[in-house]
Amino acid sequence: MEKCLTLIQRAAICFAAGVIGASAVLLFGRVLFGLGLNETFNVPITLNPGVPAIYRPLFWGGLWGILFGLFIETVWKHRYLFGFLYFLVPLLALYLIFLPRSGAGYFGLQQGPMFAVYLLLVNLPFGIVTALAAVAILGKNPTFCEVVR
Repeated sequence: MEKCLTLIQRAAICFAAGVIGASAVLLFGRVLFGLGLNETFNVPITLNPGVPAIYRPLFWGGLWGILFGLFIETVWKHRYLFGFLYFLVPLLALYLIFLPRSGAGYFGLQQGPMFAVYLLLVNLPFGIVTALAAVAILGKNPTFCEVVR
């Protein structure tokens, strides 16, 4: 008999997958910066290699990964499509909660409309990389535990 994955196991695995997804976002941001796209989009971003600038997004990526793990059983047949679209969840939180609280306004529009486009572009890899990492850890045919009511 195969062992099934409990909800807490899926959450832990997807926390790690979310950290990997956030790492992809950080690396992609560095690539975009290296290509000069921040200047093209007129986005005043500089590279800050300090500890909080690295670990804070990784931690948040892990938290968003836990949420991903709560839904992975339901969307398993379409996991890659769900993963691709999943980046919209943390992006909307950024646009509607975190940017306004930082003074940048909704969607970061106080920084200009291209700032919102740049944030969309830089965060694009999160969901699909999180899904790929989760599948790599879970395997292609995981067994999910049934919830006993």
